[in-house]
Amino acid sequence: MKSETTQPIFLTARWKYLLMANYVVDPAVLAPYVPRGTELDYFYGQTYASIVGFRFLDTKLLGIPVPFHRNFTEVNLRFYVR
Repeated sequence: MKSETTQPIFLTARWKYLLMANYVVDPAVLAPYVPRGTELDYFYGQTYASIVGFRFLDTKLLGIPVPFHRNFTEVNLRFYVR
C-alpha cells in the first residue's frame, strides 16, 4: 500500500492588475548577470528583458495571513535563461 503525503502550500495569493512589458536587449548587457550553468535564451534570435508589475492580494504563508503583507504591489525586472 502506497502512502501519500501532502505538503502544505507555502504561498497563496491572488494576482490582479498584471502588466508585462517586454523589451529587446543587447545580449552583452545581460551577459554579466547570467547565472552559472545557464545561458541566455533567445526568441527568434533576440534576447528580451521584461518588467512585470502586479498586485498581490490576500497573501498567506502556510495558510496564515502575515500582518502588513497581505496586499502589496510587486515589480519584477526579468530576463530569460535556459
